[in-house]
Amino acid sequence: MFELTALDQGFALLMNTDLHNVDHCIERMRIFLEERGKAEHLFPLSLLAREALNNAMIHGNRLAPDKIVRFQLATRENGFDMVVEDEGQGFEWKSRVQSSSHVDDERGRGHEIFRNYAHKTRYNQKGNALTLEYRC
Repeated sequence: MFELTALDQGFALLMNTDLHNVDHCIERMRIFLEERGKAEHLFPLSLLAREALNNAMIHGNRLAPDKIVRFQLATRENGFDMVVEDEGQGFEWKSRVQSSSHVDDERGRGHEIFRNYAHKTRYNQKGNALTLEYRC
């Protein structure tokens, strides 16, 4: 499943937990940005989206194909807001937000990517929904 809904200032996706859907989401994001003359923001936005979507599918939904991931991208006056939500139990995000990684680490780089590319990062209380604010 990969369902697209157009919004006034962006789009929303409902997708089942299939890592191929991450690529489909990035392609939809590319089209959206190009249509608005904002293609120069594709790299940072796609990096943020890939990290958040992979985390939602792998860690949140544990790659269960029957679970859903929700994605939303919305334009703001000075950038974009992105929301990713999974159907997992969530996690204790407060202890992880400031974690850092080493060059050769294969895992645990997500929060560092979020800090470097997003203006602001917020989780819901449960820890299964993430909002990333990207500012131009």
